[in-house]
Parts: sequence; structure tokens; C-alpha cells
Amino acid sequence: MGLLLLLGALQACTGIKLGYNNGVDLAAWWLDGHIDFNKAQSQQVRYDLGQLQLRHRQQDLPDYAQTLRQTQTLVAHDLSTEQVCSVANTVRGYIDALLVDAEPAATTLVQSLTPAQISYLERKYAKTNAEYRSDWLALTPTAMHQKRFDKALERAEMVYGRMDTAQKTLVRQQVEQSRFDPQQVQAERLRRQTDTLQTLRQLQRDTPTAAEARAAVHGLLERSMHSPQASYHSYAEALAQQDCQAIALVHNSTTTKQREAAVRWLAGYEQSLRELAAQR
Repeated sequence: MGLLLLLGALQACTGIKLGYNNGVDLAAWWLDGHIDFNKAQSQQVRYDLGQLQLRHRQQDLPDYAQTLRQTQTLVAHDLSTEQVCSVANTVRGYIDALLVDAEPAATTLVQSLTPAQISYLERKYAKTNAEYRSDWLALTPTAMHQKRFDKALERAEMVYGRMDTAQKTLVRQQVEQSRFDPQQVQAERLRRQTDTLQTLRQLQRDTPTAAEARAAVHGLLERSMHSPQASYHSYAEALAQQDCQAIALVHNSTTTKQREAAVRWLAGYEQSLRELAAQR
């Protein structure tokens, strides 16, 4: 997914600032929902998240803002598939770097987990898998295409403003031609979940050193971001390339007025990120 549609999943600029400033609470709440922290774990997680956010605010947000500044220049003109993929790869690089920064805190948390908490996580996985089956696997192809079209159009109009009939038709065509396969996604989700549970239980059995635990967490995060399954890796690469092409095609159908709207929209996010980076 390109940067335009990735950011399109966010809310207004005031929303991103509010969400970021409350990021520690939101992340701790999400993790607690998967693990069920005890008091000591909750305090440690909040401290570690606070330190991670401080470093991220000071060192990473300025880079994100600069990427947004560069993207504003790009969206004022036609885009190639390669340009969209380049921005998308930059965003993925930011995510990879953030996970590496989180490894020490993740290792501390992993080493504190109890067998009961790992079982709690397993039950949480079962619940989210049931939700995914209901949300995607139970849909007919027609219903799935409509759901994806609605989401894609909503995000495009958030960036560019109202799309005309021809543009909506183009968006629908890209959705219907997409390689997206919810069965493939679910299979990869299940692989990651099994990998996570096995890794956590193996760490409990082996009582590793801190360095060994860090290496295990690093490997788990790496496999989560970059699947070792050749078939899924090929699928994901092909889908990403197709998404880049679709985004370029839709962008290149936009008017000067719509591109100006996209520039203003990106500029708003850039300003928000710079303001967040300046906060201490």
C-alpha cells in the first residue's frame, strides 16, 4: 500500500496528534487485551513504551515529516508505479526500524510471561480468527469486492475529495482485478500465531539468557514482518506491486483541483508530525 492510502486510514490531523500523545495508553491497553498483565508487568510495559515513544518522537517523526514533504511534490504530478512503490518501501522501512527499537522492551515482556498468559493469548487469537472468518472468509466474492471498494473509495476521497463516476469505476476495476486473497491472509495469520505461541513456550522451557531471548524475539519479529513461506512471500510481493500500479492509475485520473487537495492533506499531516516532534 502506498503512503497516500496508508495515511488515508488515519483520521483528521487533530486525531493523529491526539492518538499519538495517548499512544502509550492505547498500546498498553491493546497489549493487555492480548496478555492480561499483572500489576508489575503493566508498570514495566508503560515505562518501556514511554521510553520508546520519546525516542521515536525525537528521532523518527522528523523523518516521517520529510517523507510527507517529498510526497507532496510527487502528488502534484502524474505518478509511476515505481514511484508509489518507492514511497511504500520507505514506509515499510520505518516499520521495520520501529520493531528493532522495540526488541529490548519486547524481550523483557516475553521473559516475564506465565503459562497462563500464553494460554490467554492463544484464546485471544481464536477470537480474532473467528472475527476474521466472519468479516472476510464468509463473504461471497461480490460482497468482498463491494466491501473493499467501499474502503478504497472512502480513503481516496479522504485524500482527493469527491471522485467522479469515471474515477469510481476505475477504483472498482482495480479492486475487482486485485490479487487479494483472504484465504492466503488467514493462512499467514495462523502461521504467525503458531510461530508466536511456539516461540513463547520454547523460551519458557529453555530459560535462556537475555541475549538468547533477544535473538529469539528478533527472529520472531523478523518472521512476522517477512514471511519465511515462499508462497506467501511471492503472493505479498505480487499484491504490493499491483497495489502500487492501482494507486498510480487512480492518482493519474485526478484533476488539478484534486491533486491540490491531496497536497494540502499531506501538508496537514506533515505539520502535525513536526508539531508532535517538537513536543517534549
